[in-house]
Amino acid sequence: MQNDDQIDFFQSLEKEETLDFPIDPDEKGYQFFAEDRERAIAQVNKRFGAMIGENVRLNFFGFTDELTGKLMLNTLLIPESKKDDVPLRIGRAKFNLRDVENCILT
Repeated sequence: MQNDDQIDFFQSLEKEETLDFPIDPDEKGYQFFAEDRERAIAQVNKRFGAMIGENVRLNFFGFTDELTGKLMLNTLLIPESKKDDVPLRIGRAKFNLRDVENCILT
């Protein structure tokens, strides 16, 4: 069974020379995203006293083991609510800021 409809679709696209897709002439979309993300992380660090983007050693309430690595925000959105609701991660380990008992820069 051959599906010629798909081939016809792509051939019709080749014939049309004017496709109206929104295009950033400077192609700076990712650059703007990265800059906004950096500002957001700086804002979260200041607001919540976190050390996002830094290599840290963490201790958690109720656990004796430590976790070390680069502390990352585990969301693309800036947390808007209380300090308890800041989702973080180190590698694949995910946790909330409220779970951290002690954080030391390494």
